[in-house]
Amino acid sequence: MLMPTAEIAPKARKSLKDKKRDLYREAILDSAERVFGEVGYEATKVQRVAAEAGVSLTTLYSVFESKWEIYRAVNRRRLSEVMVLAQGILQEDAPSIEMLIAGTRMQLAFFMKRRDFLRMQLKEVTAWSTIELLRSPEQVEALGAGLQLFADILRRCIEDGYLIDDDPELMARIVIVSQQVRLAMWMDRGCKQDAKHVTDQAIRHMLRSYCRPERLASVLESAGLGDAS
Repeated sequence: MLMPTAEIAPKARKSLKDKKRDLYREAILDSAERVFGEVGYEATKVQRVAAEAGVSLTTLYSVFESKWEIYRAVNRRRLSEVMVLAQGILQEDAPSIEMLIAGTRMQLAFFMKRRDFLRMQLKEVTAWSTIELLRSPEQVEALGAGLQLFADILRRCIEDGYLIDDDPELMARIVIVSQQVRLAMWMDRGCKQDAKHVTDQAIRHMLRSYCRPERLASVLESAGLGDAS
C-alpha cells in the first residue's frame, strides 16, 4: 500500500538530515585526528578542527559538544575498528601460534596504515601497557580488553607447547611496549621503512624472545620469516 506524500516527506527529510550529519561527523573526526596527531590534545584548538573539516564552529558544536567529546569519538571510532579485527582473528579455527602471529601483524598494520591516529596515540606520554595513565575511557577499555585478548592467546601458545612457560599477562605488556617503541621509531624516521618489513621484524623479535628453542625454527619458517639465525 502506498503511503501518502505527506507521510513520506518528513521521513525523507529526516533521512537526508541524518546523512548530512554523518558526513559532518566523519569530516570533523578526520580533521581532529590529524590535528591531535600533529600538536596533541592540549594544544588542539576546536577552531582549527572546524576549519580543516570545512565546517563552521556552529556546525561542529551541533555534532559534538566539546573538544573532549571529539577526542573520545576519534578514539572510539578507531579502537572499535581494531577490536573488531582482533575478534575476527580469534574466531578463526587456527593453531594458537598462527593466531598470535596474525594478531600481531594485524595490529601493527592497522596503526601504520592510520598514521594520524598513530601520531595521536604516541603524543600521549604513556606506555601503552600502563592502563591507568591513559586519557580517555575508550583508551582504557580498549587497551584493557586488548591486553586480555593478547594474554589469552599467549597462554594458549604456552599450553600448546610453542612458547616458554612465563606469565602471559607480563609477556603481553612487554610485547605491547616493544611495539610502541618500534612504531615510534618508524614514525621518527619518516615512515620510510617498508611497513611489512617493520612488522616482520617485530614478529621475529617476539618469537625469538618467547618461543621454545626447539620450536623456534619451525615457527619462523611456517610464518615465512626465515630461520632462527
